[in-house]
Order: sequence, then structure tokens, then C-alpha cells
Amino acid sequence: MTLTRTTAALGLAFAAAMGFAIVACDSKPASSTSPTGPSAIALGAHNHHGSATTSAAGQVQLRLTPEIEQQLNDLRALTAPFHNFDKAVEYGYNVPAPAAGVCISDPVRGGMGFHYTRADKDLIGDGVVNLLEPEFLVYAPKENGGVKFSALDYFVPYTTWTQTEPPSLLGVPFAREDGFQAFVLHIWLYWHNPAGFFENYNPSVPLC
Repeated sequence: MTLTRTTAALGLAFAAAMGFAIVACDSKPASSTSPTGPSAIALGAHNHHGSATTSAAGQVQLRLTPEIEQQLNDLRALTAPFHNFDKAVEYGYNVPAPAAGVCISDPVRGGMGFHYTRADKDLIGDGVVNLLEPEFLVYAPKENGGVKFSALDYFVPYTTWTQTEPPSLLGVPFAREDGFQAFVLHIWLYWHNPAGFFENYNPSVPLC
């Protein structure tokens, strides 16, 4: 399959990024189960807007308003079938990024995993943020081998974003990731992230 220009450029950005590991391995996406949603979401280090509180432990949390909960339910309904990787491929998420067999992690911040984007839409280069059209599906490696569908990755290159403030979803602004030259936000919908539901790296995910 021929990668689009934006996907190829993203691969170069991944390869040039500093401070994290990009490792090739033979893990293949496999099926797993979907958890139920929490009543509040830990934001971790992200800034927050509106309906946020601070827990007894001092961690900032985003309250799940009915509107936010409905949006997350819609996202689960859309993405739950992708625990079966064949369903993700059928839907269009069939381009590995930055390349086949490449896993992304950071030795300090934690793991991410294998990323897949769509071949039929230029989600990376369109400069548009849409909760129901994540730029990448993320399949995280498991300790005992194999991988698990774990997160949605929303990715906006600096060059495609013309507004003063970073993009945001659910009231949460994207983080600047200079290594990728992009604003990035992950939603760890299917793997608990102790660093925060929207953090880009997950310390509980094994390093590649």
C-alpha cells in the first residue's frame, strides 16, 4: 500500500522525535474486552476548563457531565468493535504509522504502542478535530505478548493549526509535543492510565 504524503511526513516526524523509543517488533493487534466508564476522569498534567474538580489526593479531575458522558458513550459505541483488529481494518484504519511493526514509548513518561491511521481520509493533514474521527487507533503491547486496543490518538500538526489556542476535545486542550511537531491528545478509553485519562503516555503500558 502506498502511504499518503501526510502519513509519510508523520513517519519522519516520529523518527526525528527525541526522548522516546521507536522499536520494531512482531506484535499483532488482538481482541480484548471493553471496560465500563468512570464517574470522573483524572486529567493528569493537562490544563482543564469548566467542570473540573480536585480529588482528596490532589489530582485534577473532569466531572462527567451528561453531555460529556454521552460523547464518550458515542465514542465507545464507534470504537468497541476495533478490539478485533480486522474490524478496524474494514473501517479504514489500515495504515501503520510511522511504519509497519513500529511501537512508540518513552523511557521516562511511559508507553504508547502501535498506531494505525486511515488510508481513505487525510485525518492528519486536514487541521480538523473530531472526537469520532481520531487520527490514530493505539494498540498497546502487553507484558505477556500480543497487544490490546487501548486508546484513541488525536493529532494536529503545528503547520495545520492556525488558531492562537491549542485544539481541544471535551474541554481538554491538546498538549504540545515538539518531538512530533504537533498538538496531541490521547483518550485512554480501554486501558487505565494512572497519569491521566488524556495524557499522551501511559506509565502502566509496557515499554516497547
